[in-house]
Amino acid sequence: MAELLGNTVIFGLGSLAVKVVSLVLMPLYTSAMTASDYGAAELLNSGIEIVLPLLSLGVIEALYRFSIDETVEKGKLFCNSVLVLGCGILVAAVLSALAWKVFDYAHAVSFFFLFASASIYKATSQFARGLGHVRRFVGYGFINALVLVVCTYVLLVELHAGVAGYLWAYSIGYVAAGAIAFVCSAEYRFVVPLRFDGVLLRRMLIYSLPLVPNLLSWWIVSVSGRYVVVWGSGLTAAGLYTAATKMPSLINIISSVFQQAWQFSTAREIGAADSGPFFGRVLRGYSLVTLSMAGVVIVLNRPISGVLLQSEFQDAWRYVPLLMLAASFGVMSVFFGTFYQALMKSRMLMISTAIGAAVNLLLGVALVPVMGPWGACVAGVVAYAIVLLVRVRDIARRIDMPIDRVRIAYQLALLSVMAFCMSSEGRTWPVLFAGACLALLFVSDVGVLRESFLRGRRAFIRRPGGL
Repeated sequence: MAELLGNTVIFGLGSLAVKVVSLVLMPLYTSAMTASDYGAAELLNSGIEIVLPLLSLGVIEALYRFSIDETVEKGKLFCNSVLVLGCGILVAAVLSALAWKVFDYAHAVSFFFLFASASIYKATSQFARGLGHVRRFVGYGFINALVLVVCTYVLLVELHAGVAGYLWAYSIGYVAAGAIAFVCSAEYRFVVPLRFDGVLLRRMLIYSLPLVPNLLSWWIVSVSGRYVVVWGSGLTAAGLYTAATKMPSLINIISSVFQQAWQFSTAREIGAADSGPFFGRVLRGYSLVTLSMAGVVIVLNRPISGVLLQSEFQDAWRYVPLLMLAASFGVMSVFFGTFYQALMKSRMLMISTAIGAAVNLLLGVALVPVMGPWGACVAGVVAYAIVLLVRVRDIARRIDMPIDRVRIAYQLALLSVMAFCMSSEGRTWPVLFAGACLALLFVSDVGVLRESFLRGRRAFIRRPGGL
């Protein structure tokens, strides 16, 4: 447990910086850009999440997972990954050139450089992380964030570069941090001479290719609502909806910080004899922290939105509670999804996410024309809930791990009540009622944890040589 907490802090500092900065920059984005421009910029930025897995064949996931394995030769691993990513970047260049020449798409060049720079940064930073350069990994994250802040101010505030400036700010940050990672982690020593290994590449692709449909399906679950809103309600509505999705990123930040260390720990502990109780204890603490934080954000939604959402974006506050509820189901499902990667059993990971993606897309298409952005919110909640149910049932059959289903259902039910209350127009009773639900969520869980502590203390006292 101590190692997990330590890794959470270290990996968290490395990945937290850009995510926090992108949230802190929200007042700047919503004051320097129109809703339609911001919607277009975010659609292109989030589009990287679907294009990168497709063109890279998911090889970055394999690069990190295999770099942990001490039996794998790192030079061959890095060389294989660079070759696959290079081919992906080449394909992206051809497609972007066609979009620019044939369709006269103004942001094709900006999008290509965003894709290439994201590929470079993700590969170099994740390889450094797998090599054990955890402190340097933290530094690369901070460099990325610092460059992003400076470039965003210059390009959006000083030069008024709009959508292109938004994309270039991210690209420059990725390139700067990726180049420094390549040099400071001495990754260049794995490039020359080239040591291609076809057998290892086959193992990497066997692991990574099933993850590609999962990554794409997860993108549909988590991001496609923005595109459905564009289709059903227009670019301005999509801009408001996208701005509202930034608030739930608070819980996603906490979850992603933990998940990097959790992925590392599950890979090492999955075969241990006492891993089940350890996993159960982590689950209890994880749900307490993430769901309580989600409840706090839901209750404080309006004052937080008043700071982050400026000018024409202010009406986006009403979508935040349901989006936060969807994110709560999402972070719980991600927790259970990590076990599939530790087991190297990605088939059910892909199936569960694909089910959620299909539900989200079909419900979104059905509800958005009638309900507008509300339809995308509801579709997201239902989709994430289904993914969570499927994974809990399946993981319970694969791992001997205590899962308190009643407790998790109780917590999520309280969050659901809070979300629907805080989506209403009232200013007093929803806050009071949601605050009471938050207190019930936290107090009841603390009681459970206290009982666990007392049981452990009694066992210690009864132990030979105890107090």
